[in-house]
Amino acid sequence: MSNEELDRRIEFIIEQQAQFASDILQLREAQTQTEQIVAQTSQTVAQTSEIVGQTGEIVTRLARGTLEGFKEVNAKINSLVNSQIRTDENVRRTDESLRNFIAVVDRYFSEGRNGQ
Repeated sequence: MSNEELDRRIEFIIEQQAQFASDILQLREAQTQTEQIVAQTSQTVAQTSEIVGQTGEIVTRLARGTLEGFKEVNAKINSLVNSQIRTDENVRRTDESLRNFIAVVDRYFSEGRNGQ
């Protein structure tokens, strides 16, 4: 191998070495950026997880409050239904008593007992 060929090969190896060094530097910079992005993402995930947990607690409290409210409303509706049933029964008895009273009065006047 001649000195000229040896010089070219050495120059080629040096250029390749320089390119590798440049590539490694770019990879290190990219790795640093990736690590920063991962750290930010990790922090964002932690914050989001905390917010989701707090939201879950709020939703649970609202659900419990709503359930208690529905229980109260249902109890009041049941009370109103029972009251309406009693009212309907009282109206039925009153109607029956009134019909009986009207029948007695009609009989009284129809038999000529209108004070004569």
